[in-house]
Parts: sequence; structure tokens; C-alpha cells
Amino acid sequence: MKNLMVALFTLCFFPLQAQEVNELKAADIIALNAPDSCQASVGALGRYFSSVFKKPAFRARAIFTWTAMNISYDIANMGSVNAATPFNELVDNTMQNRKAICQGYASLFKALCDACGISSYIVQGYTRQNGHINELSHAWIIAVIESSYYGFDPTWGAGYMNKGNYQRYYNDRFFMIKPGILIQDHMPFDPIWECLSSPVNNLDFNNAKTAPDSNTVVFSYADSIRVYNTLAPKDQCMASLRRLESAGVINKLLMEWSNYLRDCISNERINADAAVKNKYVRQFNEAVADFNNCIYAFNQYADYWNRQFNPPKPEPVIVDMLNQCYSYLDSCKVSLAQVVAGDPGMKQSTDQLQLAINETQDNLNKQRTFLKIYFNTDPQSRPLLFKNYSGAGFPKLK
Repeated sequence: MKNLMVALFTLCFFPLQAQEVNELKAADIIALNAPDSCQASVGALGRYFSSVFKKPAFRARAIFTWTAMNISYDIANMGSVNAATPFNELVDNTMQNRKAICQGYASLFKALCDACGISSYIVQGYTRQNGHINELSHAWIIAVIESSYYGFDPTWGAGYMNKGNYQRYYNDRFFMIKPGILIQDHMPFDPIWECLSSPVNNLDFNNAKTAPDSNTVVFSYADSIRVYNTLAPKDQCMASLRRLESAGVINKLLMEWSNYLRDCISNERINADAAVKNKYVRQFNEAVADFNNCIYAFNQYADYWNRQFNPPKPEPVIVDMLNQCYSYLDSCKVSLAQVVAGDPGMKQSTDQLQLAINETQDNLNKQRTFLKIYFNTDPQSRPLLFKNYSGAGFPKLK
């Protein structure tokens, strides 16, 4: 167990009662002194914070403080873009190495929010510091606390760069920021994540004009976010691209992100097409597997037929041997009927399988006819029937 760490932190940008201020301080202390066993994984840490804090705001505070004080900025990778890196991979790397750039901070923060039952979103955008637009894109968090939307920037809350060196400095100014405050220096690529009823466009943000405009049409961002959550990934990217372009593509970062969204849309289409093709390939393979099972069962029946049904079995057992073949063949036909042959190779394969199905169906039907004759024949005369029929059920030529 670590020695108890006590730190004094500044107050944040949402109204608090005296008791809540004390609870925030308690959340800071508990976060800094979480048992080592609880810090081994996101799930364990999330369960620990959830068990200690009942209110989402204080769970979020513990997440913010723990992330800011335990994750160092990865100077070696400063300037790299890893928005396309799989979410779980970023979370695992950040948790394991205790080092990240903004995307890693945001991903880990979101993963902890997920583990604590807090709805949150990673926001991609750009920022302004000291009156200037930063040359690098940035990632932060929007989280829903008690039905209200707040911003969290665990990267800026953890420290800052000073003459090329990283200086760790806990700053809870970037904890639970109201959207109207956050927009002063954080501009999302997608205006939906401004979480403002009067969104700011990119030109106004560039000119440090972030106060609400009375002429702006009221935007119901909460409803739009709810709709966004129901969309498929491709449709989410398309909606984001439309909103981005409507807010004005006025700088390199916005252009790069719009191109990234277009690539995502294109890749989603390719992936969707591949998924459909893979679906038909799986169905075709299922049809082939059922056909092979049918042939295997029919060969077992044929072997028994060639032994003139010796040793003797009850009539229902022999009938079931053939019925099993029909069952596999029927399943094969159902799977094959669902396959859409989208290319010549698949078309050739489905055609060949269909021919084999037709031939097997014909042989099964002839054997069914043979069994009817066989069981309606006097037992002493039955062996003669095998001399007049081939193994496939065709009458022999005389």
C-alpha cells in the first residue's frame, strides 16, 4: 500500500456546496491512494470507484484525478496521430505503460467512465492557447453527469509543455467544464460535441468569438446525440462530415479530419461489401458441409444396401438412414438458396453444387421408391430385388 498522499486542488467550474467540495477533496485523496490491486486493470479500478462513490460526479472526479496523476505525457510521440488506433489497444497500452498522448488519455478516461456507468464520448478537435490556434489536433471527453453534458480534458489536466519539456501539473480547471466555458479554447471538428444550443462556427472560433449569437438557430444537441448513437459507423461519419463542412473547413486540421472521415466512410463501405460477401461465403460453406454430410450418410446407406441389408435391421431404422440423407440435403438447399453469387467464381461454385444436389436428390428419390417396393415384397423374395437394381437405385438393363 502506498503512503497516504494528500494534495490541495483548485475548485472547478460547476457550482458546489461546501459538503460537495469536501467530497471532491475526498475523491482526490481516494483516487491517489487506490489499492494497488485495484489499479491493475480498468475494470478493477472502475469497480473500486463505483463502490466508493455513489454520485457520478464524484466517480468522474476520481477518474480525472487518477488519470491526470498516473499517466505521463508521451513526449516521444508528441505530434503523432493515433485516432485510428483501435480503442481497446489504446486503453491497454496507456494502462500498461502509464504514458500517452491526448488520444490515449481520452481513451483511458472513457474506458474508466464506461466501467463506472458514466456515459461519455471521445471528442476530436483543435484548440487555442495563448491566443493562437494550435498546430496539432487534440482529443478530450464529453460526459453526461446528472443528465447534463460536461467537458473533461485529462491531458491538459495532467500537465503542460514548457520549452520542450513536459511539466506535470494537476489542473482541475479542465474537470467537468460547462460547454460554454469549454468552447473558449476547445473546438470540436463535429459541432455536435460543442453541446451548445447556439453552436460556434470555425471562423468565429478562429477569431475568438465564442459568445452565443442571438441570430443563431437553436440546435438541439442532446436530441442529435441520441440519434447519432443509433447510427451505424458509416452513417455517423457521414453525419459528422456534413456538420463539419457546414461549420466551415478553414484550416489544415479541419481539412485533414474531413479527409479522415471520407476515408472512414469509404472503408466502411468496403467493409460492408466484404461483410456481405463473407456472409454468402459462410452460407455457401454451410451448404457444402451439409451436402458432404448427406453424401457421407448416403454412402453408409449404400454400403448397407450393397450387403443386401444384412445384418437385418427394423424397417424404421432403414428408413431413417435414408431420411437422414434427405434432412442434410434439405438443409443444404436452404443454405444455398440464401447465397447471392456476386462474382463469376461464386456463380460457378453454386451452379456446380446445385447440379450435385439435383443428382443426389434423384438418387435419393429412387432409393425411396426401392424401399417401398422392398418392404412390400415377400421377405423370401427380397434378395432378388438387389439383383435388378444398381446401388444408386437405377434398374439394371436386361
